[in-house]
Amino acid sequence: MAVAATLALVSCGDTPTGPSGPKPGGTVTGRYLLQIQPSATCAPSAGPVSFPLDVTQAGTNPHPGVQLTLDGADPGLLELELKYTDFTLEGGFGTTGDGVVSNESLRVWVNAIGTGQVTQASDGRGEVLSGSLRGSLEVEGTNPCTATNHSFTLRTR
Repeated sequence: MAVAATLALVSCGDTPTGPSGPKPGGTVTGRYLLQIQPSATCAPSAGPVSFPLDVTQAGTNPHPGVQLTLDGADPGLLELELKYTDFTLEGGFGTTGDGVVSNESLRVWVNAIGTGQVTQASDGRGEVLSGSLRGSLEVEGTNPCTATNHSFTLRTR
């Protein structure tokens, strides 16, 4: 009986989010949705804010990386320059002094360093399901907050 159950599980296939968890890696390129969650220590606290991004490969020396820019009329308002090595994205998240309006219609200012493990989405591209963000973050209607435990996700779309 136990052998039959095990064979049934194995025959289901090995999906990226199967019983052993997400599969590491994947090429980070294309269209993504960035979601930033301010730290719970920020007062007053704000909910998550999100942004549509376009991701392109950027350089190979001394490390491979990716450049993420805002998808839309003025892509330079929000930019991420991230190193991609050992299935980890790490680097700077930044807005201009004017900030950028999120999908939630709130203006956001960020100057921080993010780190996240890359796992494969169902289409084989890489995404970050849970990343850490340390630095300054301000969401319209709240106070600027510098913390080491803001968080982000970067999901394929």
